[in-house]
Amino acid sequence: MVEEIINNIKIVFLGTYSVYIIIWALPAVLFGAVLSLGDSKRIIFIDNILSKDVKKLHSNHTSMLSSSIISRFLRYCIVYPFIKKRAINTNIKFKIFMWVNSIGWWGVILFGFYALLR
Repeated sequence: MVEEIINNIKIVFLGTYSVYIIIWALPAVLFGAVLSLGDSKRIIFIDNILSKDVKKLHSNHTSMLSSSIISRFLRYCIVYPFIKKRAINTNIKFKIFMWVNSIGWWGVILFGFYALLR
């Protein structure tokens, strides 16, 4: 009885989270393309908010390559729950944006581990 209830809760949670990831994925991919291939002012804005040492980061000229930009943004999204206090921006839109992306990327990671463990 209890095992059946836990199993039903697990199914509902995984289904709901799966829908979130599917809905999140398309805008995330599009934003990733715009961020990495578009104007560098977007990643500079994010760097200024979340990076420990922006000058050191931008002194390396390869940091503005599109592959470096998207991988840096992915790292920001994954570690955002742990570095959110570092954010100097109190803009609620930015916080929501980062939380949505953080939850999405953590979902991809956790679903990958879940699939491997099954």
